[in-house]
Amino acid sequence: MKKKSARLKPVEKIAENNAKQAVSDMVSARNSHQTQEQKLKELTRYRLEYIEQFQDRAKKGMQASQLQQYQQFISQLDEAIQQQKMIVLQSGETFDHQKNHWRNKDSHKRAINKAVDRFKTRENRISEKIEQDNLDDHNTRQYNENSVTKQ
Repeated sequence: MKKKSARLKPVEKIAENNAKQAVSDMVSARNSHQTQEQKLKELTRYRLEYIEQFQDRAKKGMQASQLQQYQQFISQLDEAIQQQKMIVLQSGETFDHQKNHWRNKDSHKRAINKAVDRFKTRENRISEKIEQDNLDDHNTRQYNENSVTKQ
């Protein structure tokens, strides 16, 4: 019959693979979230630069059609920024979800590893006891044989 620790090896391997995949998914979600945050910063920075450019040109004077084009473009930037904020929020939620998923998988993996270690320790103790008992029996037989031959 197979030892319990050996029977749990496939389960331990699956838990290890699941934890590795969860780490990979979490890192991917974190990277995506950071990318989305960076895009939001760039959009916001671009909007500020565009407004400064608009103000400089407005001071020098501009036609009504140009004013309308600037305002329309700023409005489009504002909409893009709002959309990007939603994307950042969603990517943050995805990252949090993946982090919790990884924590669960990692906890599961550690629990299985701990169980396997306990079984191995118990199996080693039993094996050592059997070995010691066999050694004691062997020594006792030799002692008894030596005692009989001396008489």
